[in-house]
Amino acid sequence: MIDKNISRALDELVGSCGVFKVLTVTKDGAYVGTGGSKDLFVPRSQQLVPMKLGESYIVYVLSDEKDGRVIGSSKLNKYLYDDAPDGLKERDQVDLIVYSKTDMGYKVVVGKDAWGLLYKNEVFRDLSIGQKLKGYVKKLREDGRLDISLDKGGFQAMPDLSQQILTHLKSKGSSPLSDKTPAEEIYQLFGVSKNKFKMAVGNLYKKRLLDIKNGYIQPIAVCVKP
Repeated sequence: MIDKNISRALDELVGSCGVFKVLTVTKDGAYVGTGGSKDLFVPRSQQLVPMKLGESYIVYVLSDEKDGRVIGSSKLNKYLYDDAPDGLKERDQVDLIVYSKTDMGYKVVVGKDAWGLLYKNEVFRDLSIGQKLKGYVKKLREDGRLDISLDKGGFQAMPDLSQQILTHLKSKGSSPLSDKTPAEEIYQLFGVSKNKFKMAVGNLYKKRLLDIKNGYIQPIAVCVKP
């Protein structure tokens, strides 16, 4: 019965990716820990680079075509899809694993078995390979590929952001923030992209809740009626 339960636990991982630590290395491959009672075997032929003891790798879990044995592979390009899974929609929240850094940004594993891209000009914090985090589907491209964002974007989060800006101005009395403020500084203050910040400021300006002169946000005490 125990063996069946162990086998069932591994079967449940088939078709998904995870970050696993190498526990044992043999001449035939490596065994990585799954957090369960049975370790997952990654044959040498399924290793993108030779696995080292104690190191962690992103591994896809599959059923071996030859004998049906559950094994792992770090050759993710053989098994992950370049197009979106069925039913996935823009703004859906998804689980991510950071796979690699590219000239465009970060290549990430989306959900269980799809690729996505985080653009570098929209990432304002350090990410590490193998890091797990939550993200959102920014765009389903015509070629089927996924653009991913770390925030929902658009006007959906605008009310909360607008309040953050107003609170910031109230506490500071004035703000040096402008169109020339680095995106990194804006992200550190509000946790959003520069474009989203500008959208929120524009929205507040239209409502006459703040003023903008010479590109700078003016003190809220001068602008907001008591």
